[in-house]
Amino acid sequence: MLEARIDALFAAAHAACGDDELAAQATRRVLVADPHGPIDTLTARAALLAAGRADHDVDDAIVLARVLGWKTDRIAAQLHTTRADVRGRIARGLRTRLPPPGFATAASPARGAHGS
Repeated sequence: MLEARIDALFAAAHAACGDDELAAQATRRVLVADPHGPIDTLTARAALLAAGRADHDVDDAIVLARVLGWKTDRIAAQLHTTRADVRGRIARGLRTRLPPPGFATAASPARGAHGS
């Protein structure tokens, strides 16, 4: 039973950060803090901890949606908020992470190329 919990937490943490050591640290911290908590809650905590969020309200929703693949209802229940709030948080977070207009074309090597 404990091994399955460890595996689930580690997998969630690793998906959030891509680093074995950080994922192991997050798994340890979560299990030490609440070894008998509900698996969904612990999995979310491990992923969020490993992701190292800056804007917790927005990033929590994004991590749960993108990393764990959770749907709006489940995220809302985990974050103790509404589905509409979750959708708003995700939309705000994704908008703030978009590259500035013209970013892709400015960085393109073909932009400055001239035909012969």
